[in-house]
Amino acid sequence: MNQQPPTPPNAVELNLILAGLGGQGVIFMTRLLAQTWVALGHPVIVSETHGMSQRGGSVISHLRIGGSEAPLIQRGTADVLLALEADEAVRNLPFLRQGGHTFVNSENGLRPEVTGHLERLHIQLRSLPATSVAVEIGSAAIANVVLVGFAVAFPSMPLSIEALRETLGAIAPRGRELNLQALEAGYRAGCADGA
Repeated sequence: MNQQPPTPPNAVELNLILAGLGGQGVIFMTRLLAQTWVALGHPVIVSETHGMSQRGGSVISHLRIGGSEAPLIQRGTADVLLALEADEAVRNLPFLRQGGHTFVNSENGLRPEVTGHLERLHIQLRSLPATSVAVEIGSAAIANVVLVGFAVAFPSMPLSIEALRETLGAIAPRGRELNLQALEAGYRAGCADGA
């Protein structure tokens, strides 16, 4: 007999696409989010679709919280896109549903030629120069954690900062303090942006 785990209170159904280039930390960002939701009792499915995850190659993760058991998110159905690079955000915009949300590591948002597409589909765009924030903290390598902190300051990412702090301590004990600083910096920027 196949038993389903009990549905947690306040069950969440969310489809996320995480995108970037090899070496930017897409896989770590996926692990951080997935393990946080698992710790909260939500069913999670993760699938990575990329050629070579070598430095510089495109890396995409599909992260499904609750809902469907299919591993890949279909185009036009993702709720949230987290992109560690502006061109990767543009490349993966077709995954977003109408009214979806994009969080991108960028100084200036996305290319002007995609503005019409975003407006037509009512896609919310939030950008933060996460790499610059990470460098100020002490390492460009933590831009991925800065972006996650930024995203969870908004209702479209229904995950608490406290839960992420716990997961960070468990999955990255050596870099815990730096990662926590990155998470907090991104979260503060998101709270200021959304105010």
